[in-house]
Amino acid sequence: MKSFIEKNGFAIKYWWLSLVLGVLFIIFAIWLLMNPLTSYAALSILFSAFMLINGMFEIAFAISNKDSISSWGWYLAGGIVDLLIGVILIASPELSMAVLPFILAFWLMFRGVSGIGNTIDLRRYGARNWGWYLFIAILAILCSIGIIWIPAAGALGFVFMTAYAFMIFGIFRIVVAFELKKLHKAN
Repeated sequence: MKSFIEKNGFAIKYWWLSLVLGVLFIIFAIWLLMNPLTSYAALSILFSAFMLINGMFEIAFAISNKDSISSWGWYLAGGIVDLLIGVILIASPELSMAVLPFILAFWLMFRGVSGIGNTIDLRRYGARNWGWYLFIAILAILCSIGIIWIPAAGALGFVFMTAYAFMIFGIFRIVVAFELKKLHKAN
């Protein structure tokens, strides 16, 4: 029953990439909360660049752990999707502004669902705090649903909902990073 980490001789290399991503998500969330009147265009450009960077980190994590994580292909697929979305949105800022709420909502929903899968795998391999990880992943899904409803409430509501969602996802990434570090040290 090998799905997240191979049982024999695994090593979670580059666990710190998840930590870096989590910190970046939190920094971005704090910036959004401190600058709620920042233009919607700036948010769309920053989100596009963030998707591009996140995709590169996800791809690097997947490739560096292809011999350690049996489901590394899902990480790679997620990274490629993020990278492609980032490239498309950076290349077309007007498209980015038009579809940003929906892209962000579905991206968060995808990440929340994959977070639930990762949580189940962490539980299977003995992570003690798996319930908190599950809670955070479910919060990300709820934020994604809220973002879908927010466009009717205006740009300011969208900015705040985005900031909260990024804060939740950043915390999730950091917590998972430390769990991966523990698993790395155990082997």
